[in-house]
Amino acid sequence: MTAEERILFAVARQDFLAVHRETVESAARGPVRWEDLAATAESHGVAPIAGHNLRRCAIEMPAEVSGRLERAFFENVLVKAQEAERLARAVGRLGAAGFQVLLLKSAALELGVYREPWVTTSKDSDLLLRPARSLAQDERELRRTLYRSGIECDLDTHHDLDMHGVLPVRYERIWAAARPVDFHGAEAFVMAPEDLLLSLCVGACRKRFFRLKPLFDIAETVGKGLDWDRFVERAREDHCEGIAWAALLAASRTLGAAVPDVRDGALAGLGVSPVRGATIRRLVERGSLDAPSALLPYASYRWSQALRSVRIALTAEPPAHHRPPQAV
Repeated sequence: MTAEERILFAVARQDFLAVHRETVESAARGPVRWEDLAATAESHGVAPIAGHNLRRCAIEMPAEVSGRLERAFFENVLVKAQEAERLARAVGRLGAAGFQVLLLKSAALELGVYREPWVTTSKDSDLLLRPARSLAQDERELRRTLYRSGIECDLDTHHDLDMHGVLPVRYERIWAAARPVDFHGAEAFVMAPEDLLLSLCVGACRKRFFRLKPLFDIAETVGKGLDWDRFVERAREDHCEGIAWAALLAASRTLGAAVPDVRDGALAGLGVSPVRGATIRRLVERGSLDAPSALLPYASYRWSQALRSVRIALTAEPPAHHRPPQAV
């Protein structure tokens, strides 16, 4: 593990304790490629929380890097405030058009997991929609408009949850367990903690398991507490036992996420075979932020899912139901 990784793994957390500060200060005594560290924090979506925690350490960091991370913090505070207003307007418009709206990823995490919305950066917003009543005639144009503005609002299914149809996600279960929330004055829904964590594990798989923001999201969600037996049940229902285990193992190895052991703990119910589990563990241990394993996602799939994923990867476009709605 490089000095840069040791530092980033220590600072990518909301509960930044004395032991983490000591890790940073110890790693900073040797040579550190600070410019590379800042660039990785930015590209992995954790620059604001990384800079915030680094400022609490007794280290000598180049002024240019310190300023770069400080700017990332203040810029994200502003961006997140603007994005919240924009997304709330979109949720309100979708509700008026006849949709119920489920918040996904960062939008949901900011309500129940993040203490402050600025801790991570995100490039887009994601929503899962279902009709609540007869839809207005302009609903397709509304969704196209939102897609073009960076708000992915899929109807009935969402490609980030089922990986373009690779996973048989039970959306009716997600909706049945979801709870209503007030999102800046607009009515929306968020997933149950177990479904949220499972969606984050799938998201980590899509990023080859070694991207800091998904790992941060998993570790912080685990820290909020959840029903592990229910999580295991839902992972098995959605045929993503290996994905869940690989993501939790990666979050545990990098950020110290407190997860049960897959062999004799609550996660034993995932049913990951010893051979498959050993393969996943070996690939996780070899992975890094600079060189995530290209094989790890496939090792986490069932065989049929691996084959389907390859076919989708070789297709020029995603399935039609995972593209923005077309004009009639």
